[in-house]
Amino acid sequence: MRWQDPRVPTWADLLAEGRSLLSSPGFASYEAEELLAFAAGRPRAWFHARRREEADASDASRFLALAARRASGEPLQYLLGEWEFLGRTFRVDPRALIPRGETGAIVEMARAAAPAARAILDAGTGSGILAVSLALERPAARVVAVDRSEAALALARTNASLHGVSGRVFFVASDWLSGLAPRPLFDLAVANPPYVPRLDAPHIDRTVSDHEPHLALFGGDDGLDAVRVLLRELPGRLQPGAPFLFEIGYGQASEVSGLVEASSLFSLEDVRLDPAGIPRTVVARRR
Repeated sequence: MRWQDPRVPTWADLLAEGRSLLSSPGFASYEAEELLAFAAGRPRAWFHARRREEADASDASRFLALAARRASGEPLQYLLGEWEFLGRTFRVDPRALIPRGETGAIVEMARAAAPAARAILDAGTGSGILAVSLALERPAARVVAVDRSEAALALARTNASLHGVSGRVFFVASDWLSGLAPRPLFDLAVANPPYVPRLDAPHIDRTVSDHEPHLALFGGDDGLDAVRVLLRELPGRLQPGAPFLFEIGYGQASEVSGLVEASSLFSLEDVRLDPAGIPRTVVARRR
């Protein structure tokens, strides 16, 4: 997209154009500023005192192209190439799901559920946000991060290197836990598995369904295929008494609770609500 006005645009002109492109309710009010800051390599506050100054032509071109892509539905996080999770910045791109705030509850709840854990499993690591965050919180811990997607594992390795924990986070390409020895190696397991029901696919926001990896989104017809696999495969890899913390979707709490309670090797300890009041984070404990 190009600037159509014969005048050289000011920073204020560019922001106004970006806000016009991103004016529908599906876009947050700050997105135009975020994209302009990224395109120009400046903090958002830098533009406030320079609104009437002429914009750099190459910065303007980059910004308008990014704003057009965002207006077409590409996620802001993928355009920026990074996003924050629990106060830390992670690389993000279409190889893995975008980090979401509610997933931070897994890390926070692990502090109470397994305060002394030193051998940790992250099943379905994606971008590696859980594995890296847990490694940073526990300097003596070693984390095994498993994913079926080699592309996601490459992104997770980048994040581990970015945060200086490559020596304590080990990445394994595996279809869930099939690539791990069936021995009680871990004293904490976490997962943000795919849990969107495939039958709900037509109703998912297209920004998500058209851009985020389906392998990490959809968990079978009812969304719980991965949960069933993990409840079956995890007991042989967990120490007795070790917790398994995982995320679930809207309306799944009752069925997931039943799956955990039906297992002879897990007991249901907690189901935590997210800020919207939706049951989101489950704590099951190995008997």
